[in-house]
Amino acid sequence: MLSDGAMILIILAALIAVPTVTVFTVLAVNRSVRNRKNAVYTGETKGTVSKIVDKGLDFPWIIHVKYCVDGINYEIKETAKLKSSPVKAFGIPIGQKKTFVLGSVQTGDTVTVRYDKNNPQKAVIYGNDGIMTG
Repeated sequence: MLSDGAMILIILAALIAVPTVTVFTVLAVNRSVRNRKNAVYTGETKGTVSKIVDKGLDFPWIIHVKYCVDGINYEIKETAKLKSSPVKAFGIPIGQKKTFVLGSVQTGDTVTVRYDKNNPQKAVIYGNDGIMTG
C-alpha cells in the first residue's frame, strides 16, 4: 500500500501530465494538418485582404482574403496567427505585445494565397503559420 504522500505525488503528476499531453497532441495535429495543406496546396496566387475582424480581447483576429483563379473569384478567412514581441524601455524588457506573423497587414494589402489546383476554393494564406491566436 502506498503512503499518503506517494498518492498525493501520483495525483499531482497526473494532474500535470494529462493536460500537458493533451495540449502537445493538439498542437502536433494542428501542425500536421497545416503542413499537409502546405504540401497539397501547390497553386499560388496573390490575394487582397478584404477585411480584418477583431472580435475582442479574448478572441482571435480573422483575416478575410479575396483571390482569383482562372477568372473565378474566391474568398477565404483564417484566424490570424500571432507572435509575441518584447516591449522594452531603455533596453530592459517590460512587457510583450502580439503582432501578426504576416507582419503589418491591413485591409487592401496583398498576400500570397496557396490553393489546391484541383479545387481552388480550398486555400490557405501562405505564411500565416503558427499556434498563437487572439
